[in-house]
Parts: sequence; C-alpha cells; structure tokens
Amino acid sequence: MSDQPAPKDRRPPFEIGLALLALGFFLAVLFQTVQLVRERLNFSTILLNQQGALENTLKLRERINALASDTAQLAQTGNAAAKQVVDDLARQHLALHPVNETGSPAPSP
Repeated sequence: MSDQPAPKDRRPPFEIGLALLALGFFLAVLFQTVQLVRERLNFSTILLNQQGALENTLKLRERINALASDTAQLAQTGNAAAKQVVDDLARQHLALHPVNETGSPAPSP
C-alpha cells in the first residue's frame, strides 16, 4: 500500500480557508463602504431638499421677530392694545423686547 491518505481522509489546505476568510472580510468591508456612500448621498439629497424650507422659515422668523419688536415698542410708548398683547404673552412666559437702534434687543427691566 502507499503512504498517501485515502481521499475521504484528506483535509483541505490551510491556505484555502484563510483565502476564503480574507475574501469574506473584503466583501463585508466593500458592502459597508457602498452602504455608507449611499447613505451619504441620501443625506446630501435630504439636506438640499430642506434648503428652501429652511430659508422660508428663517424669513418667517425675521418677520415674526420684527412684528414682536414693533409690538413691544408700541407697548412701551403707551399703546393699550399692544400692552395687552405683551401682557398676555408674558403670562405665557414669552417676553417681547423691542429692538433698539443697534439691532440688538433692549435689556429687560
């Protein structure tokens, strides 16, 4: 008889297992990279889609701040309706401060 083991007793070489493990790791890293690139592109698209709404919101905030400042300024000059609005908002814990000439809110009393 020969010294060679029978075909069913032969074990696969260590290199094949190591190569399969390395291939699996590479494919996992490749998959994760592709997923991250897709997510980044999706987030960029979402951000671009929100730009218009964000600009409109900022414009609306500026208008509301100007209206609130004008109302507070009217209340300080003695307008009864404006004073009532300021008092009602103060009860709801919303303070209105008029904007002085420099553009910053006046200090609260």
